[in-house]
Amino acid sequence: MRFGLQLFGYLYSTSGDVMEELRSLGSLGFSFIEPCVSIAPIPGLERPVWTADWLVAHADDIRAMGLQMLSCHVFDDDIPAHADVWRRVHDATGISHFIIKSPAELTDERIHEAALNDMRAADALAAFGGKLLIHNEHQDIAARIAGTTAYEWLVDLCLGKVFMQVDVGWVWYGGEDPAALLKRNAHRVLSVHYKDFPAKGDPAAQSPIGEGLVDSAACAHFARAHGLPQIVDQDAFPRPHAADLAAGLRFLARMASARPATASYLNVMDADTGRITVLRRFDGVIEAPNWVQGEEALMYNADGRLHRYDMASGEDRVIDLGPCDAINNDHVLSPDGTQVAVSHMTFDAGFTSRVYIAPVDGGAPRLVTPNSPSFLHGWSPDGRTLSYCAFREIDGKRCVDVYTIPADGGEETRLTEGGFNDGAEFAPDGTIWFNSTRGGLMQAWHMDADGANQVEVTDNDRNNWFPHVSPDGRRVVYISYRQGDLEPEEHLPNMEVELWLMDADGSNRHRIATLFGGQGSMNVNSWAADSRRFAFVSYEAL
Repeated sequence: MRFGLQLFGYLYSTSGDVMEELRSLGSLGFSFIEPCVSIAPIPGLERPVWTADWLVAHADDIRAMGLQMLSCHVFDDDIPAHADVWRRVHDATGISHFIIKSPAELTDERIHEAALNDMRAADALAAFGGKLLIHNEHQDIAARIAGTTAYEWLVDLCLGKVFMQVDVGWVWYGGEDPAALLKRNAHRVLSVHYKDFPAKGDPAAQSPIGEGLVDSAACAHFARAHGLPQIVDQDAFPRPHAADLAAGLRFLARMASARPATASYLNVMDADTGRITVLRRFDGVIEAPNWVQGEEALMYNADGRLHRYDMASGEDRVIDLGPCDAINNDHVLSPDGTQVAVSHMTFDAGFTSRVYIAPVDGGAPRLVTPNSPSFLHGWSPDGRTLSYCAFREIDGKRCVDVYTIPADGGEETRLTEGGFNDGAEFAPDGTIWFNSTRGGLMQAWHMDADGANQVEVTDNDRNNWFPHVSPDGRRVVYISYRQGDLEPEEHLPNMEVELWLMDADGSNRHRIATLFGGQGSMNVNSWAADSRRFAFVSYEAL
């Protein structure tokens, strides 16, 4: 996910060389910064508010630190008159979100006047691809106009031309539930700012993100689900800056991989007609259906156990795999249908995962490889070989690559090199399909079973995961995330994603469904034997 820092409070509270301090932010783990920018110097605020000329001149140096700029706060009372300046900022930095605040006077008349001016500014920015966002304070949340907050009323009056950057701390301080405000404005929120407070009272008495009374977890889940940048926006630092920022960043990173309370829907799509049939709703998380070939039955994982669901009767039962009671969403049936291979998580040396094989109806599992972490994805058509993604230390560098190993155990063989490589499964013709970031974004690839002839199949502006080839070898279905919603090597749950279908030669690519899902929706091959239907899971955040 994209985690950033709004620079005003940080630079206002610190001293020293600005560029050195920016470099330290990258080392803490922030991927972008949000500066404050003005047309000309502002007396007394030279440090936290940069001029447009300074920012343009230093844009390349900031990028070289590994810090992106997606947005900036604008100190300019007449954006249309200076549109050429903001175009230069956009062209030099890549900033597309230009942020202002609500008017200080929160009367209905003043807000109508502000809305007219804001729409003029939005039109000027839109001419070169920019968007205008309004950042709330606590005053415009506490003030009420026409039965809603003054903040929302102002954005309402802008007729869809102006968007929101919600500061959840100020929302809470203004007396509103931040998660509820985000939810009812989901169509126009473009980024989320975080402040946290230990108690109402002095606005300067702030807590690190996630340690105060603001429901930051619910806000982070919203931001993750909608692929929004998440920005630490503390104005006061009761502890040393680095400790506060690191604590906030750790909290947001945990929320990026955590799941809120969730309901799951087990679905089947007819790829010819596009019709989706919901088989059942489950309270809680289920993941990664496999179609039991030759039967109207599916297998999936939930709560660390493997389940079998009979589509005709609706019977659902747990497959007892003995000590493998913490499996993840990487499980594959053998070609003859008699065995199941799973990735089982253990915590003997921190979190890890190893590959096991067990009878398909349950029984004692057999360890295939002690090497870890290993995440299974494929079983060769002849039944002799497994394919998996593995994290290995090679020449002092942690690499994520595709490996194969005999199903009976033995030495593993590394097939890929470069980028983040995952999702490796065998096609009916014995080739291996996988996904890789070696070209920048995550894309679908295929190669020979020995790693030769590696070919990129998809090449577009989205991150594409888990290509699954139909049993007849003609079609491939895969999960697709919007570019920028997350990092290319991430495949998070509970986000808006799409299912795409293409011919096996990469032609005829097209979207077939949009859903709330991602990780867990379709990690493993779920095609039916008829090569027409496949299963997937969608989710509902409760």
